[in-house]
Amino acid sequence: MDVKILDRGENEVKFMLSGVNLRFANALRRAMIAEVPKLAIDEVNIHDNTSLLYDEQLALRLALIPLKTDLSDYGADDRVSLTLKAISPARAGYTMVYSKELISSEPNVEAAFGNIPIVKLISSEREVGGIKSVARQKIALEAIAKLGRGKEHAKWQPVSACSYKDMPDEEHKHKNSLLFTVESDGALPVDMIIEEATRIMRGKCESVLDELNEQSKPSES
Repeated sequence: MDVKILDRGENEVKFMLSGVNLRFANALRRAMIAEVPKLAIDEVNIHDNTSLLYDEQLALRLALIPLKTDLSDYGADDRVSLTLKAISPARAGYTMVYSKELISSEPNVEAAFGNIPIVKLISSEREVGGIKSVARQKIALEAIAKLGRGKEHAKWQPVSACSYKDMPDEEHKHKNSLLFTVESDGALPVDMIIEEATRIMRGKCESVLDELNEQSKPSES
């Protein structure tokens, strides 16, 4: 098997994989999508919500915000709390609430991108009995993030794109050559996603070999 890096960025990499069959390539692709763990919001406790979004819609938007994850710091049972409080302007108008306003209980966990819109909070002027006032919208909530895998829910997929295609390669013209494109959603460095996926594949292969070796041992009478 030969690997040749064609293009490398902070969140995207393109590489040529030669000398492997399609079954192996697809297993690697599926491991990156479904097996590599990352943090994502899984529970939302909404204390106040007078926005135009239902509680369920608000929770869904929060769950899909990529959170920067350090796999060495968190285990399956760990939880990270993120709070969010916001209110619309004191006069008629609106304010947009963005992902950067989430306050994390852990300093190394934050939204991968701070400019993801969550909800628009609107203030409207009203008049009751000749007295004008402003009706303001607000939200207050606590979100709980935990580690998960894409095979459980799409919010835990660490990649926004992961694909391969046949590609002619003059350097490896007698081998099967596949062009892989992998793009991280920002939660994990793209190199870490590929590395962790290959580690998971190797671990599964080793567990199969261990089981086969165990079965091949003569039974004690």
